[in-house]
Amino acid sequence: MFSTNYDELLSNIPDLICELDSSEKICYANSYHKHRLGYEAHEILGRSVDEFFHPEDRGELLTKMSFLQTPGSETKGIWRIAHKNGHFLTFECRGKFQQDVNGNKRILVVARDITEEIGIEFKLHTKSLGKTQTTADLLAKPIELHYQSFFELKMSQFEFSQLKFAFDEHAVITITDRNGNISYANDRFCEISLYSRDELIGNNHRLLNSGFHSSEFFERMYHMIQNGYVWKGEIRNRTKTGSIYWVSVTIVPLRSIDGNINRFVALHTLITRTIESEERVTQLLQEKELLLQEVHHRIKNNLFSVFSLLKMQSNFSPDPLLKEQFDEAAGRLRSMMALYDRLYRSQNPNEIDLKEYIPNLVSQILSTYPKLIRFEFISNEPIIIKPDIANNLGIILNELICNSVKHSFQMEGVGKITVTIKKIDLQIHFIYSDDGEPLPKNYSLENSESGFGIKLMNLLVQQLKGKANVKPGQSVQFDLLFPIH
Repeated sequence: MFSTNYDELLSNIPDLICELDSSEKICYANSYHKHRLGYEAHEILGRSVDEFFHPEDRGELLTKMSFLQTPGSETKGIWRIAHKNGHFLTFECRGKFQQDVNGNKRILVVARDITEEIGIEFKLHTKSLGKTQTTADLLAKPIELHYQSFFELKMSQFEFSQLKFAFDEHAVITITDRNGNISYANDRFCEISLYSRDELIGNNHRLLNSGFHSSEFFERMYHMIQNGYVWKGEIRNRTKTGSIYWVSVTIVPLRSIDGNINRFVALHTLITRTIESEERVTQLLQEKELLLQEVHHRIKNNLFSVFSLLKMQSNFSPDPLLKEQFDEAAGRLRSMMALYDRLYRSQNPNEIDLKEYIPNLVSQILSTYPKLIRFEFISNEPIIIKPDIANNLGIILNELICNSVKHSFQMEGVGKITVTIKKIDLQIHFIYSDDGEPLPKNYSLENSESGFGIKLMNLLVQQLKGKANVKPGQSVQFDLLFPIH
C-alpha cells in the first residue's frame, strides 16, 4: 500500500493512479478518479479493475495483465474506462508488476486521459473523409460507428508503434527503394555504421562495402530480391571510420498495391563477435592439427625405434629364451602402435570400432610369423568402445596369438584362428579360438606357475572388469565377457 504521506502529492498528478493487490482488485486510487471519472473512494476500493473497462476491451486487458508474472514486467495499451454517469473516456494505460515488503504481488497502474486528443484527431479524420465521400455515405453509418472504427485504427497504430519499438531495440533496420537507395534507417543502424541518418538517406548500401564479398555475391542477392524472393545471408560491412563488422541479414521485397516490387526491408543482426569467435576457433583448430601431426610423427618414430630395437635384439640373441621374450615384448608394443595409429586416423579419437580395429591388428601380428595361419573374424555389427578398452583387448589378443603360434601350431606350419565378437545388452562377448593342439587337461588361467603372458592377460581382464574362461583338454577357446563401458 502507498503511504498516506504521498496522498497529497499523488492527488495533484493529472493522471489516474491506482494500485492492485494480488487478486487484481483496487487497493489504492488517487483523488483524480473522482475529479475525472466521478467515483468516490469507497466506490472503487476492493473492486476488480476490469469492472470499469469497456466490455469490448476487457478481454485484451485481462490477457495483457496475465503477462505480469515477474517483478519489473510491464504492459501497456489504449482502453476505454467508464465514467460514473455511464459514458466512456479513452485512456493510455501502463501497468507494472511490483512486490511489497512482504514479497506479495502488487500492480501499479498509471492512466493518462487522451479522450480529447483522439476527439481532435477524429474531427480532422472526418474532414479528410468528407473530401472523398459524399454526405450520404457519411450519414449511412451512425457517428458512433465512425468513431468506433477510428478508435480501432488508433489502437492498431498504438500496437504498431510498440512493435516498431521492439524491432528497433533488437534489430538494425533499413528500407531501400528498388534501386537500392536507402529511404529509412533506424537509430541502431546509425549507431553501428557510425553514419548519421542524413548521410545514409538517399545513399546506396555500397557506402558500407568492405570489399570482402565478390561482385557475383551481390549480383545473386539482387537477382533474388528483385524477383520477389527473400534473401538471407551474412555480410561483412565497413563503418564510416573504417572498422569492420559482420551482420546476419534478411532482405524482404515489398510490393505496392499494383503488385510491383517497390521497396526492400533489410533486417540486420550484429554477429561480429560470433564471426570473430568462429575465426579464432578455426585458427586454434588449425594450430592443434599441426601440433597433433608433429606429436604423432615423433611418437610414431619413437615407438617404431623401440620396436626395431626389440626385434634387432631378438634376431641377434643366441639365447632362445631371451629371443622369445624380446619377440613377445615387441608384439605387445606392436599392439599399442596399431591402436595409436588407429586413433590418429580416426575422426573421433574417443571411439574405436572393433569391427575395423581387430582385423587390422591381427593382420599386423600374423605378418611377423613365418607360419601360414588363416584368420576369420565374425561380427554382425559395429561395436564402439573407448581407446583404453581397445588397448587392453589388443594386448590380450597379441598374447593369445603368440601362444597359439608357440603351442597350438608348434608341430604344424598351418592353422586357423577365429575371433567372434558379439554385443549382448551392455556387455561384449569376445571369443578367441584356434584349430591347433588341445590344451593340457590341467590347464588353468589361475595357475600360479603360468608364464608372464598368462599373468598379463589375467591382469588386463581384471582391468576390463570381465570374466574369462577356457576349456582344458580341448582346442583353444578363450571366452571373455566384459562391460562395454
